[in-house]
Parts: sequence; structure tokens; C-alpha cells
Amino acid sequence: DPPAIEAIDGQYKHDPGTGMMCWHHDVIDANNPTGSLEFSIAGGDVDVFFPVQIAFTSQSLMCPMEITSLTNTSSGAAIPNNMTVRVVPEIYQCV
Repeated sequence: DPPAIEAIDGQYKHDPGTGMMCWHHDVIDANNPTGSLEFSIAGGDVDVFFPVQIAFTSQSLMCPMEITSLTNTSSGAAIPNNMTVRVVPEIYQCV
């Protein structure tokens, strides 16, 4: 059965095949620093909620930077590289 949504900031999708619910909150910033989702489901097995997976994404960074090249200072040769950019929230809670 799909979850009964009591209150939500944002949108959600429920996949009945996997029993997974995905919550999407469009904007978290200084003007909108929090979001919440309250729902209920049938049954009493609390273990079905775990593990909880949480991911954060952003279209832009607070401190945008790009590494365009790396050079060996001894030889002057280019050093192959790649850059991974991560968004890490200062704090979040699951209650």
C-alpha cells in the first residue's frame, strides 16, 4: 500500500514494486532552511524503514571552483586528474 502523506514540504514518489518512497525538496537555502515529511503506513514492522538512504544534490556550489590542469613541478609534465564535487550539509536529522 502507498504511504498516507500527513504533511510534506516538496514532492514524493512511491514505487510499489520496490516499496521505496523518494522525497524531493526543491530548495534548501538561507530563506528556506528546513523541510519535513510526515507519513504513515500500514503494519507494525519498524525494521522495514532501515536502512535509510539520504542524498543531497546541488546545481551550483557556494564556492564554485574548477581545476583545469595539474603540472609536475619537476618535469613540467601534465598530471592526469579528475575532480569530484560533493554537497555536504552542515546538519540534518531524521526523527
